Formats: sequence, structure tokens, C-alpha cells
Amino acid sequence: MKKIAEFYKALGDEIRLKILNMLSEQEMCVCEIFDKLDISQPAVSHHLKILRQAGLVKDSKEGKWIYYSLNGSVFQEIFTDEAAETVRCYAEPILKKLENLPPSQVRTDPAVCEKLTAKN
Repeated sequence: MKKIAEFYKALGDEIRLKILNMLSEQEMCVCEIFDKLDISQPAVSHHLKILRQAGLVKDSKEGKWIYYSLNGSVFQEIFTDEAAETVRCYAEPILKKLENLPPSQVRTDPAVCEKLTAKN
């Protein structure tokens, strides 16, 4: 029950919903998310932490960069007692969308992050 409560609590914030929407289009680095939102970098990191703890977002670290993406298996992880068909109804459209998402721009050009943070 605690995991389900964290899941819904994470969805209960407009900024976190914006972050999830952005991650549904592309894997992103913190600097890319920060550039698109009108909040501080520490606030972005705080929201990402909540989304990670709730299982909605996963991260991968490469060198000094951390890349964030949606966790496509979140429904199976959170709703373990639910009928498989219910989980599949929620998860399939999300998983289909996540199949061909472009990588973060920072993966191909790390200077992008420096440009974005200098701009703010």
C-alpha cells in the first residue's frame, strides 16, 4: 500500500506531471529539464527524486551525467496484486511510446548542458 500511495502522491504535483510529460517524449538530463521549467535546478532534482522513489522514473549514470527516462514497468512493480489485464491496459500504450524515444541531446553533445545552464 505504501508504494501505491507514493505513486499517486508523485502524480499529484503539476511540476512532476510536466517532467513526466517531457520524459514521455525523450530521455533527458537534469539540465535539459531545468531549461524547460521555470524552477531552480535543486527543485528539479527534488522532483526527480520523488519520481524515482515512486518508481515512475529511472536513471542511468554515465560519467558525470545522469539521464532520466520513464520507467515502463512501473505498473507491474506498483500494482503487483492487480489483474494482469488491468496492468496491461495501462502499461501497453506507455511501453509502446517508450520503444523509440530519442536519447538525451547531452549524450551526443555534452556541451549542450553547459550551454543550457549558462543560459539560465
